[in-house]
Amino acid sequence: HRPRAMTEVEGVAIAEPLVLKGLVDPVIVDARDPNEVEGGKGGPPLEGSINVPFNIDGQKQSDRPTALEEYRTKLEAAKCLPEDKTRAVITHCGGGGRGGKACAVITAMGYTNVHNGGGPDNIRAAAPDLVAMRHI
Repeated sequence: HRPRAMTEVEGVAIAEPLVLKGLVDPVIVDARDPNEVEGGKGGPPLEGSINVPFNIDGQKQSDRPTALEEYRTKLEAAKCLPEDKTRAVITHCGGGGRGGKACAVITAMGYTNVHNGGGPDNIRAAAPDLVAMRHI
């Protein structure tokens, strides 16, 4: 198991649809496991999103909670976060649990405009124009 010194992550609630709709050119971090992305849990992947799984080795949070330091290391390795810590970032998973934890970790890294989008279909419903802007 993990060392006791690591901090377990408390999740952040799913953002209101109007908040998501108002974000400009956000970075979208998909915290689902790769098999969940392929299986479409919570909806198909959002165009332009970056998959950085919150779980460690695909283990559920109830079996093996991910520590803040562990996810920070994964995010840094993925080089997916913008240099500008005020730029909008949306996190999501299938339904919002791990997306909320990913949101909390990114906020703890000093980012000030981070929002839990819940799942991909929730983000599409709240901000259809925003998703269209993410085509790369």
